[in-house]
Amino acid sequence: MTEPARLPISPKLTYSEDGYIRLTYQHFCLLPFRRRMIFNDDELREELLAINLPVSEAGYCEWLDENARVQVSVGWAWFVSACDRRQRLAPGGISCNVMITSADGHDLGASQTHQLLTDWLSIRVWQDERHFAPTTPRFTPSATVH
Repeated sequence: MTEPARLPISPKLTYSEDGYIRLTYQHFCLLPFRRRMIFNDDELREELLAINLPVSEAGYCEWLDENARVQVSVGWAWFVSACDRRQRLAPGGISCNVMITSADGHDLGASQTHQLLTDWLSIRVWQDERHFAPTTPRFTPSATVH
């Protein structure tokens, strides 16, 4: 039996003056996130239809790590394609209270942090219907987002 992954030795997570929680990508990837909420949003659906995306459903999802004194939160906008019923990230739809840093503590910046969060989320199984609240309409995902 393998042991669970352990967080690397690092300072306790804290909020910085600008509101971000700073940590390395390695540390971020080891956080035990749980679904906090997910819901459909008709206004987001209408916005995505207005930019000619073939959307049948749209909404928001948020995951939270509640194991530390500070709570790391990752939220994103999603939509279900009317063409193939696959759930995808909505354009520009990830928000997080984290700033990813290098191992020596230097900020990677907002753009690089966003890209790392997008890459991280793209390999998670967040589209699986088991992650949805019971009141959310069900759909059948056909594959993971790439």
